[in-house]
Amino acid sequence: MRRDRIPNKQPLWNMRDKSQPANYHPVLSLGLATSITLGILSTLPNKAIAFSFTGPFAPSNWTLTNTNADGSVDTTNAATGTVVLTGGNNGSNSAGTTDWTIPINASRAGNILFNWSYFTLDTPGFDSAGYLLNGTYTPLATQDGDFSAAPVSLNVNIGDVFGFRAATDTNSDGPPVFTVFAVPTVPEPSSIVGLLAVVGLGARYLRKQ
Repeated sequence: MRRDRIPNKQPLWNMRDKSQPANYHPVLSLGLATSITLGILSTLPNKAIAFSFTGPFAPSNWTLTNTNADGSVDTTNAATGTVVLTGGNNGSNSAGTTDWTIPINASRAGNILFNWSYFTLDTPGFDSAGYLLNGTYTPLATQDGDFSAAPVSLNVNIGDVFGFRAATDTNSDGPPVFTVFAVPTVPEPSSIVGLLAVVGLGARYLRKQ
């Protein structure tokens, strides 16, 4: 009894209609490029903004609030990126704060950078200065001569309230003086443009198939 030879069988995953073009390759390529691009973008920080004391962050958009203090803010050099916040020294022998705050809208949201320096005649620990975010105070300076060794980097979102504070425990022996230097930043990393170009080329290739 003769047995007919059975032709080699292809696995089911390799069986397709040979009359149809193999369009799934560009689809997979485009999908992979898109996934990689979106994955990398999702890990990047909020957009960097050109933080300065002009435009959306001009002094007229900020609010100065003294609470048991007679502090002030000097915006003479705001156009060049420098403001000086001076805290209270009203002689009340009780604590006080001087806040300079701004609400964050779409034009101000993103990642901001600033440097700072600090001066006071008071005993270390009795005065301080730093930044505010949604009412939470983060002290940066507590004694005369403190300064930033590197820029402070902070993400602010739409609806937040951001600002700076000069605080005193006694309102005596000289006020805390907090100088802030805005650090301009680049709006968008150039690498993002390259990543998006990958997706664009993939889409162009797919249309030709």
